[in-house]
Amino acid sequence: MDHFFVSHGKVRRFYEAPPGVDLDAVAYVQRPGAVKEGTPFFLDLGMRPAEPLCSFFLELSKSLKAKSLEDYTYDALDLVDFLGQLPVRTDLVSATEDDLVAYREDCTEHREAPDKPATWRKRRSLINNFYDWAVDARLLDQRPYFRRGNGRDVLAWGATTELDVRHLTFRQWRFLKQVGLRGDDRLHGSVHGNGSRLSTTSGVASRVASMINVDEFGRRLEPRGRCPCQRPAASYEPATWFWSEPGLGGVSGRGRRRRA
Repeated sequence: MDHFFVSHGKVRRFYEAPPGVDLDAVAYVQRPGAVKEGTPFFLDLGMRPAEPLCSFFLELSKSLKAKSLEDYTYDALDLVDFLGQLPVRTDLVSATEDDLVAYREDCTEHREAPDKPATWRKRRSLINNFYDWAVDARLLDQRPYFRRGNGRDVLAWGATTELDVRHLTFRQWRFLKQVGLRGDDRLHGSVHGNGSRLSTTSGVASRVASMINVDEFGRRLEPRGRCPCQRPAASYEPATWFWSEPGLGGVSGRGRRRRA
């Protein structure tokens, strides 16, 4: 089974209309209601749409972005290949609970690089989504495996011990600052520029940011040390200056003198 992804850019670069066909292919694939960019589609050996994967991913494309669709595509192909290599070959619609449990054991135990709990959780999410869709589409009367009321089923495996943490993008940070924190400067110490805001918005090195001695609420902290790349802070103090010019006499005043 072959698979491809919808790509407006490839249509723009490589499409050539057949003789006698007057079609603006770029406008066609970008028209309202067209298949979204990144949506996968599958073809069998006869170059016909392979169901039910085409319909399932067309439904997923309504709520997922291209990167998520790509990840789910390779997980689905991996499952289809496994089911096709069983002693009694089967497919997604005909698979039984024992077939899917065997797939879980293969992924988590018998492969050269077994799946970690987080990776298997993603594969299991695809399987659950597919069979939920198959029941709604009336391809199946019910899931082929038992599921408890709390959502746990026979495909559940392992406990994820690592935190699922990712960094905020600059756009997300601005949204958090302006909406979540309501633009309140007291919550993020904008008067002195605390470490969290500096490291988020400027890309300053973490070692330098750790030397910032103002906390999130503008309170001064004890110095933690001095970074070798830091220059002495500049301070200013009042100074008296005097100069004279021919014909004007002496003129004096007050200014500010810089001292390192």
